[in-house]
Amino acid sequence: MLRGAALAAFGESSIIGIRAHDEAGSDQDVQASAIIEAAHDAVIVMDALGSVRVWNRAAEELFGYAREEAVGREVADLIVPGPLRDAHRNALARLLDTGEQTILERRVELVGMRSDGSEIPVELTITMLAESEPPQFAGFIRAVSERGDSSREAVRLQKRMAFLAQAGLVLDQSLELEETLRRLARLTVPELAELTVIDLVSEAGAAEMSVAAATVAEHAEALERMRREQPLDVLGSHPVAHALRSGRSELIPLMSSAFQREIAQGGAHYELMRRLRYKSAIVVPLIARQRILGVLSLLRLEGSPSFAQDELVLAEDLARRAALAIDNARLFEITRHVAMTLQESLLPRVLPAIPGVRLAARYRAAARGQEVGGDFYDAFAIEDGRWGIAIGDVRGKGPRAAALTALARYTIRALCEQGSPRVLSLLNAAVLREADSPAERFMTAIVGVAEPRAGGLAIALAAAGHPPPLVLRADGHVETVPVSGPLIGVIEDVHYAGHELVLAPGDTLVLYTDGLTDARAPARILTEEELSELLAGARALGADGVAGHLEREATGGAEPRDDIALLVVELLPQGSARR
Repeated sequence: MLRGAALAAFGESSIIGIRAHDEAGSDQDVQASAIIEAAHDAVIVMDALGSVRVWNRAAEELFGYAREEAVGREVADLIVPGPLRDAHRNALARLLDTGEQTILERRVELVGMRSDGSEIPVELTITMLAESEPPQFAGFIRAVSERGDSSREAVRLQKRMAFLAQAGLVLDQSLELEETLRRLARLTVPELAELTVIDLVSEAGAAEMSVAAATVAEHAEALERMRREQPLDVLGSHPVAHALRSGRSELIPLMSSAFQREIAQGGAHYELMRRLRYKSAIVVPLIARQRILGVLSLLRLEGSPSFAQDELVLAEDLARRAALAIDNARLFEITRHVAMTLQESLLPRVLPAIPGVRLAARYRAAARGQEVGGDFYDAFAIEDGRWGIAIGDVRGKGPRAAALTALARYTIRALCEQGSPRVLSLLNAAVLREADSPAERFMTAIVGVAEPRAGGLAIALAAAGHPPPLVLRADGHVETVPVSGPLIGVIEDVHYAGHELVLAPGDTLVLYTDGLTDARAPARILTEEELSELLAGARALGADGVAGHLEREATGGAEPRDDIALLVVELLPQGSARR
């Protein structure tokens, strides 16, 4: 009855009763306010951002917050327990984005959180308020603790499912192994434990990595330091060692001093357990694809309740999900390491020493970096005191791109003495011979042959579909090198035009792949003019400074969308140190 009257009053007020506390409010607003304040149910109005707009007297009594404390704060942080907060926020976001309604106009039983952190089963009904734009929502809440064991069990199961759903979201957020471990550890504190430790072992079964999280940060730091200084003995009596050997979980309701002394890895370890006041523990192996990856340990300290059997079941469910995430993170790291190793083999180990010239290069893989990229650069000596330089971008990633990159790099090295235009024509023919179809294998490239010229450095350049290089002159102005040509690997019998560039002392040539201009695409793509402005701002930084400046400015500190390759050639001023 009260709920219906409140809704009626809300519906009559165009501002949903928010003005009920305003002295200039209308009679309708006053009526809505009176009904809300008289209600035995807690009435909370939430706006589209999830913030409290109305908080009645019953809400104050149920949750322990005065109206002044509650209004303006986010409902999720105020009364929703930690494991349920993401579900609350996701449901609100889906409703606003898609109109999908999950619990509107339904009576559901959930768990709420009081101001002192204690939890209480509640019955909740939510309705969208009429004539509100952006939308606002009224929640009617009452405690249901008197309904008995079945209601409390339903709430407990709901909370458990919400926690596991949140765990799935958290574990899917990263493929970095250590970050995955730390996210998992933080997830359990303080919802399940006051101190959580995750110990990983290598394929050989030796202790490999340990991370910890705790309600008191110093406790986690102390435990991680202990694991580093006294690595876990996987053949010892510690419960983690037992779980590694047996693959079985263990619930330890009470850890007596004698028990702690028995499992301690040494005197310092025992003192740590006593200082942190270990009381109860759950130890669960992390098993994926029939292999034990490590152990998840949950600990509670003195002053907290001991772990119970149902919490062991929850920990085992969590461990199953976590083990798969950890295994995926490990496989990702292995894949990325292989890709990085192969990528390094496609780039020069060192840049050559050219008299009077300073070279600098950058290669930066795109954000995930688990596949070999097709960007490359090279610099090498040719006979008769000349040097070759090259930069290129092969279509795609992975093994095919790596094979084409290797073909391009070694073809350029082998044939560069024939001149830049000629080497590109021969490279085009070689790629066409190897390609299954032009759509599958093509690339862009720039090749140059550099040789000293009286008072400068002459570079004969030819380009194949690649972004034109830029030259930063000693006086600070920037020029675009007018060199162009068709892609490699698309058309037969292609001939490329050459262009001679002369660098004077203090000049700098910059060759780059389009990963530099597209680093923040699609939000921002650098134009040639914008890149020229960035280069002009790097005057007097030297070759390495120029490369670093362009990389930083293009990426803006974020991970690039595509691989980036840069090659910078600086002709040192007369009298400068030679390298």
